[in-house]
Amino acid sequence: MNAPCHAPSSLIARPATDLIEDCLMSQAATANQTNIAGSYLTFHLSQAKYALPVDAIQYITTRDAIDPHDIPRGKSEQSRIFTFQEEQISLYNFSGLIGSASQIEECQALIDMLDQRKQDHLDWMEALEASLESGTEFSKAKDPHQCAFGRWYDHYHTNDEELRAIMVLFDAPHKRIHSLADTLLSMVKDENKVAEALRILNDERHSTLKQLLRLFGQAKSRLSDMLKPVVVILHANDRSYAVELDSIDQIMEFNNSHWLPGKEQDLKHPCYDGFLQKTEGELYIRLEPAHLIT
Repeated sequence: MNAPCHAPSSLIARPATDLIEDCLMSQAATANQTNIAGSYLTFHLSQAKYALPVDAIQYITTRDAIDPHDIPRGKSEQSRIFTFQEEQISLYNFSGLIGSASQIEECQALIDMLDQRKQDHLDWMEALEASLESGTEFSKAKDPHQCAFGRWYDHYHTNDEELRAIMVLFDAPHKRIHSLADTLLSMVKDENKVAEALRILNDERHSTLKQLLRLFGQAKSRLSDMLKPVVVILHANDRSYAVELDSIDQIMEFNNSHWLPGKEQDLKHPCYDGFLQKTEGELYIRLEPAHLIT
């Protein structure tokens, strides 16, 4: 899963006029092209990156700064609205508009999974202690690559630098915890070494396991910091509306040479207007605010 970027504080709760004054370059349009050149607010969702024209943005704020209410629209449909400058604004979730999974939901699922894996290792230590004391068979995974966390960890990648730095630190203590099984179970084959094995286990519980649990907490904390959606208020077709984004990245400048018109089969949503790409740069889907909602 690609974990989302934290929204830059400099872009939050600022009028669009301020954004444009800071970073808007001269707009250029040709007779054959829509208004392509200019400043774009970029963000990402799953594996795709998007670009939204700054000149359509009225305001950007955090999700916590507004108080949306659900309004019935039909037998089973509801919409959300909130008040902005004495106007009722409809709020739409961008991932829902395009039929994609929300990274916020993915982050929450990852937090829940880490809670489970943390408990697994607490249970693992308890089971090893019981085996050392009673001589019963130890049936949990001894190989750090075979427990549920290890199988996930070996294949997990994130684009978030802070989360990646935390995850790297799991490797050593996680392997050490699992190495205790063979070491201590071999020791207690000699009945005279049971007490020593239990002492070692207790020492590791207060050192290595404590370090591992701390890392679980740090990873969850970083993921929680990412769960801060952003609301972008747009104006198009003589109306204002808002979209909720999982996060935002930065303001970027594109000109007409960066425009890559999309083929019809590539544009799976009416709001997809084509692609923007700087030389050897990343590909962005250009969004047309007038077609984002129907």
